[in-house]
Amino acid sequence: MDPATPPDAAPAPFPRRAAAWTGALALAVAALDQASKAAAAAHLGDGASVPILPGLLDLRLAFNDGAAWSMLAGRRLLLCAVSAAMLALLAANLRQLVATRLTRAATGLLAGGILGNLADRLRTGLVVDFIDVHRGAWSFPTFNLADSAICVGVGLLLLSSLPCFRTRPSSSSPRS
Repeated sequence: MDPATPPDAAPAPFPRRAAAWTGALALAVAALDQASKAAAAAHLGDGASVPILPGLLDLRLAFNDGAAWSMLAGRRLLLCAVSAAMLALLAANLRQLVATRLTRAATGLLAGGILGNLADRLRTGLVVDFIDVHRGAWSFPTFNLADSAICVGVGLLLLSSLPCFRTRPSSSSPRS
């Protein structure tokens, strides 16, 4: 405890507005992900490719029953449990995760991406992927907006851990 803080000082109130903003971002990301997957499923035939940037970016419908790069393929219950555990972990640490704009954005993107892919797994057992990045013989695994949100969210959380992005505790908050 900070010696300048009286022992009977009340803890800082829960940052409801920041948490609400983070939750709204998560729901928006999940909704956009689900809408984009529905559009891809409605307009792309399985395996058909629509060039967006020829030789670099195509839309191609694919289904994945695993995680990234088809890891843990066929382990639907495990993947659903891991997703639920990650959402619970984010919720349990929400006070810290909404402390700055950067961590709010990271948490919203991460939670929204997890929700988007979890919805697919719960509904059909398969995650809809449709973004295909490639160059010549090289091809990145097909992915979706939820995957992108998760990657960007993790990247922002890592960035927020760098000393130049950390905020100093205020004089009224306890120090670790």
